[in-house]
Amino acid sequence: MTVKIIVKGAVQGVGYRPFVLKKANEYGLFGQVKNIGAAVEIIASGSEEIIDSFTNMLQDEHPDGAFILSVEKTVLDEVNFFFTDFSIVKSTVVDLKSELPVFLPDIGVCDTCLTEMLSVDNRRYKYPLISCASCGPRISILDSLPYDRNTTTMSDFTMCPKCSHEYKNGRRTHAQTISCHDCGPFMILDYFDGSGTCHLERQEAVDRAVSLLKNNKILGLKGISGYQLICKPEDEILKRLRLIKGRENKPFAVIFSTIDKIKERAFVNAKEEELLLSSARPIVLLKAKKGFDYEVCKDSDYIGAFLPSAGIHRLLTDELGPLVCTSANISGQPMIIDDKDFKNTFFNKELCVEGILYHDRRINQPQDDSVMFVIEQDKDIFSSQFIRRARGFAPLPILCPSTCSDSSIMCFGGDLKSTFSFAKKDRVIMSQFIGDLEDAKTLDNFDLLINRYSKLFSFTPDIAVCDRHPLYHSSKRAFDYAKARNIKLLSIQHHYAHVLSVMAENSLHSCIGIAFDGTGFGDDGKVWGGEIFLCKDTEYKRAGHLSYIKLMGGDSAPKKADLVKNCYEYALGNNISDIVKAALLNNINTFETSSVGRLFDAVSALLEIKTYNSYEGECACSLEKEASKSDGVNYPVFECKMVDDEETIILDQLDLFKQIYECKASGAYDIKDIAYGFHMSLTSYILNVCSILKDRTKEINVCLSGGVFANRILLKNTVSVLRKEGFNVYWNRLVPSGDSGIALGQAYYGLLRKE
Repeated sequence: MTVKIIVKGAVQGVGYRPFVLKKANEYGLFGQVKNIGAAVEIIASGSEEIIDSFTNMLQDEHPDGAFILSVEKTVLDEVNFFFTDFSIVKSTVVDLKSELPVFLPDIGVCDTCLTEMLSVDNRRYKYPLISCASCGPRISILDSLPYDRNTTTMSDFTMCPKCSHEYKNGRRTHAQTISCHDCGPFMILDYFDGSGTCHLERQEAVDRAVSLLKNNKILGLKGISGYQLICKPEDEILKRLRLIKGRENKPFAVIFSTIDKIKERAFVNAKEEELLLSSARPIVLLKAKKGFDYEVCKDSDYIGAFLPSAGIHRLLTDELGPLVCTSANISGQPMIIDDKDFKNTFFNKELCVEGILYHDRRINQPQDDSVMFVIEQDKDIFSSQFIRRARGFAPLPILCPSTCSDSSIMCFGGDLKSTFSFAKKDRVIMSQFIGDLEDAKTLDNFDLLINRYSKLFSFTPDIAVCDRHPLYHSSKRAFDYAKARNIKLLSIQHHYAHVLSVMAENSLHSCIGIAFDGTGFGDDGKVWGGEIFLCKDTEYKRAGHLSYIKLMGGDSAPKKADLVKNCYEYALGNNISDIVKAALLNNINTFETSSVGRLFDAVSALLEIKTYNSYEGECACSLEKEASKSDGVNYPVFECKMVDDEETIILDQLDLFKQIYECKASGAYDIKDIAYGFHMSLTSYILNVCSILKDRTKEINVCLSGGVFANRILLKNTVSVLRKEGFNVYWNRLVPSGDSGIALGQAYYGLLRKE
């Protein structure tokens, strides 16, 4: 009996063909295996019983890093096939347009490779770019599918005899990134020595880089997915790094050599350890145990910790201890991947880095580090959340098995924390985090990545979806994109897309949707941000929201929390500055909003915790930090005054602000307890509204989304109280709750549509 087996999923770049070869020999089969597009094709000859057993095995077993979507078997005419053994044969290109192919993200260096790199008697001892079939760069070096050495930037390097032998035998069989000291990319150091620029290569370059870092220098480092800036975690050095990057207050991430070193500085639970050790190697926000100098984490109680994703990271941290390691970019701009671009930006002016440690392997697209955190939902029950989904995760698909649309859907996301997505049938491919499209270079990168992904995945859409905001850069791009291709353009409301992103993750068709964030264009032309929806497939009704408050300041309002607070106080009838009063009276640069994000800003400023957002959400994070100091027992309970006309349930947010104002003025409670009480008031509002809507509609599914739900206190308490009342509660786990998840919601809308 001879069969053709097509295995779909993440099966390229993980040693899947060598795995099949080994298993086929164990089963005594004859035939071949090869890559086709983004899948694997197996031709196998043997008895029917053995082939059935082999096929069943393929459903359950696979190499580390792979995941299987489907195993499809077809019986062939044996007359056309004759095999004397089982072998790996040359890949072929096939049409990828029938469905979205699956391809792997960049994978962190594996433990086996690290052991080899640190073993004196191993031929790859101290080889900084070590990798194997189970680890190393993937999407960032890919030129085209199928994934073979000649379709990646590794085609620039000819294997030495030893690597050629290993490519056919052992654990590096068909490892496309295989290389060593003799034939692979190597580290290069250019640095200033006081009189000019010096140049070193290989081990000399690494040794001198260690010396420079020990002497308080800042270096550029070319990792596997883009350039980074590295230095010791000390105040005076980091003040200079902040000037170089234009990064005022946002905390820096710290890379450690081992998990034990992380545990010396931070508390690490089982879920956090699992994330840190995973092949994605994300940054994980951990509660600090023993902090660093102030400039590392600033006012945060958390350390953004992560482990080496490449051998060079481990070599440096073994010698130097923990290092600040941050994306090499001017704040707000894309991560740099080009050698000349890095030198022009950071290595040619008075305020610059002192050296650049890089290699000569091309990087095709940037991949920022993913950022995650863990919340404890109940005793010893943890869930992980994304703040940024990038290296290690993108472009793995998100599966939506409840949809099977034949449409090919291109989704443009939002403008802040931008991502885009492709959708077809039962899957959505999300791009990595791109950034804020108000920056011209980031907008250019957005366009480049759309073109790159479209070519890699042979994607030709027949529908485009964008945010309803007419002035978003992403919406304008979508309009031009759809017009140029003569395809249908759909626009959906921002907060509805937030809710849809949670529905997509959980294959839901109806829910009560809670969308709390900073800003989004509402159906009534006002700025929404505190929304309650009733959702059913592609239909929604705005069932509740925060009352509107008039703010002034236009685009500057999200930064100036003290200005937002003044607007709330004016609405209460308090005395405020004449300039703000005049602007509000005369409607100069004013807008009305239901935003929970702005309410957080106003309360933060009112409680004199923080009055300015130097980065998005800074005031809200500081308010959360203050609330976390409360014992959660002795806090003021603020009444949620609601107006319910049987159509819309409105929380009087001005009355809530007034209660907090009067509570602070009374001096009856500590600031930390008032901050906690504010958080609990929002949880109470959500519970009250959901209970009313459940009674009216019998809906028990609740979806929580929007950037405000990155708040641990609000998310944990809201989930807890809703579950106690019998609700099924869902929130974003596969994408961030903020605007980076918008493109998933847009995709789900497209997949749910009935033509």
